[in-house]
Amino acid sequence: MEHTFTRLLLATCAAAAFGHAQAEDTGLLLTTSFDSLKGKFGQARETKARSFTVAATYVGDDYRASVYVPYISLEGPGTFVGGTVTGSTGNATRKASGVGDVLVSLSKDLVGGISSKGYALAATGLVKLPTGNEQEGLGTGKTDYAIQADNTYRFDSGVAITGTLGRQFYGQTPTLPLQDGNYFTLGTSFPLTNSVIFNLNASRRDRLLKTSEERRERSASLIFAAGKTSAFQLGYTTGSTTASPDSVYSFSYIGQID
Repeated sequence: MEHTFTRLLLATCAAAAFGHAQAEDTGLLLTTSFDSLKGKFGQARETKARSFTVAATYVGDDYRASVYVPYISLEGPGTFVGGTVTGSTGNATRKASGVGDVLVSLSKDLVGGISSKGYALAATGLVKLPTGNEQEGLGTGKTDYAIQADNTYRFDSGVAITGTLGRQFYGQTPTLPLQDGNYFTLGTSFPLTNSVIFNLNASRRDRLLKTSEERRERSASLIFAAGKTSAFQLGYTTGSTTASPDSVYSFSYIGQID
């Protein structure tokens, strides 16, 4: 859950920061995101997955409410779990496509805001709804939850250091006994120009299955502001354990609705 949310949150918050810096208003952001990932995830055969996600985020004065709806194409023995893939109990290759599990999130600023200078802290709650077909590997068939603390320190130059600490709670199924666990993401972002931001992030999550390794991933992305109300994001993610993807390529477009 945390991986897709982190990638989309980067794009959404960057667009919000651009908009707030120039307009200081609230509004609705629409995000479309395409992700292509592959890896063995601890299994003998490789799994490939592509997802096209449509998201809506309402940015209030001190909160953000979002809903993410993914459409997934999956080929391989793995199961799609909240924006990434984990190994399943078998090695049979599946080929399926359809709507995945919908993600809903709510973030509340506790200190500062997403575009304010200095230290900012937000609390975020996430719920993953079982809308994907679990028999096809497009979802888990259970409702999952997560809570996280989003920490940011933004310098006057625009450079920011971010740190997210969270915990996930998974619904249990006999065929996919996912493990509750902690995760964290540490990153930095800095403006290359007035309209381009570069992001670097590293993340770690406790093992999803008893038989798997912990997940460790590194990502880099560029965000391009296209005027006052839209932005593009290009990203790449790679993992360093057998439970992580070999590669993830992502593209996002964010637009603000007046």
